[in-house]
Amino acid sequence: MRKLQTQGVHHITLTGADRQSTIDFWEGVLGMPFVFDQPNLDDPDEGHVYFDPGDGRLITVFTREDRKGTRTRTPTDPGCVHHLAFAVSQATFWQAVERLDERGIRHSGPKDRGFMDS
Repeated sequence: MRKLQTQGVHHITLTGADRQSTIDFWEGVLGMPFVFDQPNLDDPDEGHVYFDPGDGRLITVFTREDRKGTRTRTPTDPGCVHHLAFAVSQATFWQAVERLDERGIRHSGPKDRGFMDS
C-alpha cells in the first residue's frame, strides 16, 4: 500500500464541557490564547472554541452548555485520546504544575522519564 504523504497535523479537536470552563482551562491554566469561537458546523447545539498552542496550529474544543467537566479519569477505550504532550521550557513546565495544583486539578506529574520530564 502506498504511503499517504501528510504535511503534519493541522489541528486537534477534543470534546469539552461548557464554553467558560473550557476557556478557563485552556487559556487560564495552560496559557493558550483563546482565538475565537463559532457554532459546531456539524451540530448547532455545540460550540467550537479555538486555542493557539503557539506553533502555528490550533487546538479546538467542542463545547456544550449542558456538559460539565468531570474529575474522573479520561476513558482509554480504543479511539480515545490518552494525552497530549506540549513542548515547553522547564520554567513553563513548573508553572503548569503549579497552576494545576492551585486549582486542585489532578495530574500524574512531574515524572522524570529519563529523556524528558512529564
